[in-house]
Amino acid sequence: MTRSRAVSSTEVVDIFSAAGLKTPDVSILSDEFLAEVRELKHLNLALGLLKKLINDEIKARSRRNVVQARSFAELFEHTIRRYKARLIEISQVIEELVELAKEMRRAHRRGEELGLS
Repeated sequence: MTRSRAVSSTEVVDIFSAAGLKTPDVSILSDEFLAEVRELKHLNLALGLLKKLINDEIKARSRRNVVQARSFAELFEHTIRRYKARLIEISQVIEELVELAKEMRRAHRRGEELGLS
């Protein structure tokens, strides 16, 4: 007879190691990290990871640039709504979220180049 172990509320699962990825610097979602996410065999895990990271990045941006954060949030929500309505497949959602992450990174770089904080 096998006993199942209850997971305590203080136990934390490292989603990166569970997905077989090194813990990346995800503050700007690097090309290397996005390429690794694209190659994950479990697409639902890749989607969940991207959703969480992009959503967190949007929240962080909202403290600095409300208008830009709102624009990215709308693009994010539009993609997720289309997926939930089954208008696009999971692989297409992942590609769109990867492109959104890249656009967010480009916007961050433009701000740095202009000396904005």
